[in-house]
Amino acid sequence: MDVAVLESDQVDAAARADLRLLWDRAFRDRFDDHDADHAFGGVHVLVRDDGRLIGHASAVPRPIRFGDQPWRTVGYVEAVATDPARQGQGVGRLAMTRLHEEISNRWEVALLSTGRATGFYERLGWERWLGLSYTRTGAGVVPDDEHGGLMVLTTDPSVVVDRTLPVTCQDRAGDAW
Repeated sequence: MDVAVLESDQVDAAARADLRLLWDRAFRDRFDDHDADHAFGGVHVLVRDDGRLIGHASAVPRPIRFGDQPWRTVGYVEAVATDPARQGQGVGRLAMTRLHEEISNRWEVALLSTGRATGFYERLGWERWLGLSYTRTGAGVVPDDEHGGLMVLTTDPSVVVDRTLPVTCQDRAGDAW
């Protein structure tokens, strides 16, 4: 398997088309154009086998607020996908392990939201977020239902994030988290 790390502006049209096909295979109808847009603006890990894209993970900078602390930029993981025919073969682990290296070079803290893969991320060192989650919208800060699916990874041991605090993200088109 070949692993490539690219900034979003280095992902050409052919790779973007390959990514969309991978996401459609991996997520079926649970991944829309907003989700695809959310994956760009940061760093990508692409895993190929014999030229075929079989895995992807990306991290983008996002402003997040923990409790009443100042807003901070974290690495937010998006669009982690493995070709269904290759699941269980270490492709996702390979992509995420390489993405962890990129995250640790860029951000002190990373977040992601998952519904089905909590155990996968826990095995990679991620921890469940224990506090409530909120979204900052044009109408103000509103509670959402992401609590239970949010996970955090602290990449700098000197940074301690209290996982019981409320956490707030900025609203965006599509899913806020």
